[in-house]
Amino acid sequence: MYLRNFDRFFSPLQWQIILKTAQIASDLNFRAFAVGGIVRDAIVIKKMRSNFFYKDLDLVFDCAENAGIKVAIALHDLFPESKLQIHDKFQTAELLWQDFAMDMATARSETYAFAGANPQVMATTLEDDLWRRDFTVNALAVELDPQFGIRGEVIDRFNGLEDLANRQVRAIRAGSFAEDPRRLFRAARFAIRLDLSIAPETYAEITATTSSGLHDAIGGARLRSELIYTLAEPKAGAMFDLLQEFGALRCIYPNLGLPDDLTNSFSRQYRRSQFWMKLLSRLESKSYSTTQLGLELLLSYLPHQISTALDLGLTPEQKIRQVKLENLLVELPKLATLSIKAAETTKNLQKFDTQTLILAGAKCEATHRRILWLYLMQWQFVKAPLTGEDLKQLGYSTGKQMGEILQQLRWAALDGEIKTKYEAIAYLQILCDERKAAITSS
Repeated sequence: MYLRNFDRFFSPLQWQIILKTAQIASDLNFRAFAVGGIVRDAIVIKKMRSNFFYKDLDLVFDCAENAGIKVAIALHDLFPESKLQIHDKFQTAELLWQDFAMDMATARSETYAFAGANPQVMATTLEDDLWRRDFTVNALAVELDPQFGIRGEVIDRFNGLEDLANRQVRAIRAGSFAEDPRRLFRAARFAIRLDLSIAPETYAEITATTSSGLHDAIGGARLRSELIYTLAEPKAGAMFDLLQEFGALRCIYPNLGLPDDLTNSFSRQYRRSQFWMKLLSRLESKSYSTTQLGLELLLSYLPHQISTALDLGLTPEQKIRQVKLENLLVELPKLATLSIKAAETTKNLQKFDTQTLILAGAKCEATHRRILWLYLMQWQFVKAPLTGEDLKQLGYSTGKQMGEILQQLRWAALDGEIKTKYEAIAYLQILCDERKAAITSS
């Protein structure tokens, strides 16, 4: 199969860089290849968006030790505006531009000391490099040419083109998931993202791996990365649904009590939290991480005594938030009663940070959610009609008393008792008269 119009998948700058890369590799007597997703998607995607271009470009170079690093260094000399990162241990380098990244890898073989471990690598040919990959649809490659962009047909050692035509994800070889259990997460992501089914023999191996407990060895930073990658996907809920079907989520915790239908529950909650977060980012002029909050939402299905003890790199703030979230979900039914006014509700909710409130809003029932929505979108932004400067002009001195007065004015504004400066001044006079009367009567 010939891949036609390959350049349409890249921005003009990217295509220029690809041609320069192919020329550098040729000058160094290396072969250069585009591998994996960019080749697969060029076959799968039929209609392009006008502004589409790849954010991540995976290129492979063979015929020498550290070939990828050598090409990356030479390419960086031509494009010094890029940022160069070298990973000697894996014989790879990465060039980062403002809008995209290029992974420059040496064709390599890999061995694993134990399940889930980082691999030990050795330079090899492209053909051997394709063998180490996970799924047939990700083991497609095209050789790059300095003049024409690509040279020859799509390289397909494992019938990946046939699997694409049959709409399925199939592991390249038996034992793939025992070798690296993180591939369980990749299988779920590719299946849902590309609307593919899992090949029967691959599905059987996945469930055998999870039931054996072998994949429980995934932990720490490796597991956290897989969870974050999955949460960053538009169809994260459906992916977690498939992972739960695999039995793969026990690597987080054996008794993780996620809902039976994650697509309709966790997915809905996660979308809601993202929507609230985007609105609040604009209202508060702050930046929040939706994937980090998604991880916290996932862990909130565990008691905080367990979630905060897991080796997932949670910050102290995130651990505290798990405890606060549990407490808030217990308090919400009381706060949602009609007898409690906006000021009283605000007094209770302002004890919690924005992320905790968003998580609670994602998880709680609709009647309770309305209170959180009103607080986050309206009540927390209500201020006293008078400022400290106004109070000084009225004869009040600065200090603790002024802060208390401003707070009282804010509560009155929240409950609709005052709206304008004139009403606030009149309200202060009433408070003053009441205070004098109380002193007189005592």
